[in-house]
Amino acid sequence: MPRIGLNALVLRTDASYRNAGPSRYATNLVEALLAQPSGHDFTLFLNEQVRKLPFKPARPVRVLRTRAPTSRTGIRVLWEHLLAPWHIGSARLELVHSMLNVVPLAAPTRHVVTVHDLSFMRTPGAHPTHRRWYLTAATWLSARRAKSVLADSCATKDDVVDLLGIDPSSVHVVYPGREATFHPRSMAEVNEFLQSKNVSRPFVLFVGTLEPRKNVDVLVRAFGEVAREGFRGDLVLAGGSGWATASIDTALGESPVRRRIHRVGYVKQEDLPYWYCAADLVVYPSSYEGFGIPVLEAMASGTPVITSNRSSLPEVAGNAALTVDPHDIQQLAAAMTDVLASPERRTQMSERGLVQAGKFDWTVAAEQCLKLYRHALDPS
Repeated sequence: MPRIGLNALVLRTDASYRNAGPSRYATNLVEALLAQPSGHDFTLFLNEQVRKLPFKPARPVRVLRTRAPTSRTGIRVLWEHLLAPWHIGSARLELVHSMLNVVPLAAPTRHVVTVHDLSFMRTPGAHPTHRRWYLTAATWLSARRAKSVLADSCATKDDVVDLLGIDPSSVHVVYPGREATFHPRSMAEVNEFLQSKNVSRPFVLFVGTLEPRKNVDVLVRAFGEVAREGFRGDLVLAGGSGWATASIDTALGESPVRRRIHRVGYVKQEDLPYWYCAADLVVYPSSYEGFGIPVLEAMASGTPVITSNRSSLPEVAGNAALTVDPHDIQQLAAAMTDVLASPERRTQMSERGLVQAGKFDWTVAAEQCLKLYRHALDPS
């Protein structure tokens, strides 16, 4: 029985902006892998903050929970490179799948690594200098150390090949899946939720960590134009503050409709599906994404989406969403105005979104991972 380690130190269960994309990826992929009849013996690496898995494993799994506070990024980095190799060797793991760009480089085993994106190379100004330097070097080395590199999208695969110089045959696109909790809800459920939050419709919704490459400042300024055109609803910004939010604060301070823009902070996972279903429109104008989970979640919820025409986002949106230049305030405002003014168009976009979201499945992702594990373990 092959012994495989799942490096899920990025998995979080707390209510913070860190319990976002990579954490949700690790949670859902691990759950899907453990549900497969693979015959593998899994060891799951978790940080000290995760006292209980956010799902019930379908099969027994050995859990190695770190004593060090690896929920903190700097400590996690040190633990992965200094202590993880010892634990991996002691457990005689034959393969380790690391789920956030970097593998324990000195570990005496074979590796598979998921590279979510190369934003630190594509949009370097959106990251602190020390983070950019470390991730560039460590991801470059990890992609060469790994038997297989998993990319969240074709756009990310292209970046791995172009920016890291990795052989295309070693890079495999494994799309993340949709979570079952994201689906259309009844109007009664939505109204009950809105009443509990003291929120009224209509409103436009943004979901994501507030950071430079998400272009939330562009959205805030575009919303001012939409309001001037007659839209009487609000804008809701749902997501924790990441870093370098000065441009967002400036846009909010200068907005003529500041009182109609609401920052609700990090949204609990159990509330997020209701926010999507309650919104009249979801706007996600990010400059760069390895995948773009909020776009998938919104489509699965039956809510129309406007997103960026950059990186992986058109790939995820398909023909279901409108795509715009994420830096063009007027183009974004015009798209929002057109969609909000047409119930028929929103219905059409909703129907297409549900079909598009159905193409992304965690069971399929897990099956693809297991196939790559077998390939990596093949001694030939």
